[in-house]
Amino acid sequence: MPKLLIMLCFYSALALAEPLKLVTGSDYAPFTDPSLPDGGLATALIKKVMAEANQPYHLEWRPWANGYSATQKGLYIATFPYISTPERRKFFDYSDPLFVLEMRVFAMPGSALDGTQPETLVGKRYCHPVGWGFIGPIEAMINKGQLRPIRPYDMSTCIRLLAQGKADFIITDQIQGQETIAHLNNLPSIPVSSGGVIEKSTLHLITPKNNPQAQQFLIRFNKALQTLRDQQQ
Repeated sequence: MPKLLIMLCFYSALALAEPLKLVTGSDYAPFTDPSLPDGGLATALIKKVMAEANQPYHLEWRPWANGYSATQKGLYIATFPYISTPERRKFFDYSDPLFVLEMRVFAMPGSALDGTQPETLVGKRYCHPVGWGFIGPIEAMINKGQLRPIRPYDMSTCIRLLAQGKADFIITDQIQGQETIAHLNNLPSIPVSSGGVIEKSTLHLITPKNNPQAQQFLIRFNKALQTLRDQQQ
């Protein structure tokens, strides 16, 4: 038995020494986009954690829904950054939090829409990119047929539709929304945050539950992440 355990540890260590495949998506400023410095705040943090863990890796950029599905199928050991949802928890394990988000409604000035008062959103056109998770209160409204979802492939398109009057509101983090709006040119009007914070969420790296190597990697990742945070204190 001891000999078997030694062999398992040896092969596990050997596997972790090989480059691991990670995937993320674009158009999620300031967290991930290949045009941002270091690929964005989340990408930069992931790079630092992987270096601290002494883990070689290869990072690819794919559409959000595509990368998520490919990770679930085992083509990647992890993807990032994602908020937690009940549906995702069925298939993925989550790292310790990377960033804290404050989720708000963005709408046109003077709209009086407020995510903390759901009745102001009823019947409105809600733009939400494919592959992005719904926050709980909004998902409940969609399931009740109280919102009219619009599902393009990225947040930039949602913001353009909003500015063109083809959508009524989006929901995203305060900083993320402002950063994306700031990077878009020729908007006919500028959306603004509206109302209070609906809820606070956290962003994570996620790994598929059906991959034993991913489970071991996540332990190493969290340990390296904590080491970096301890060094910053």
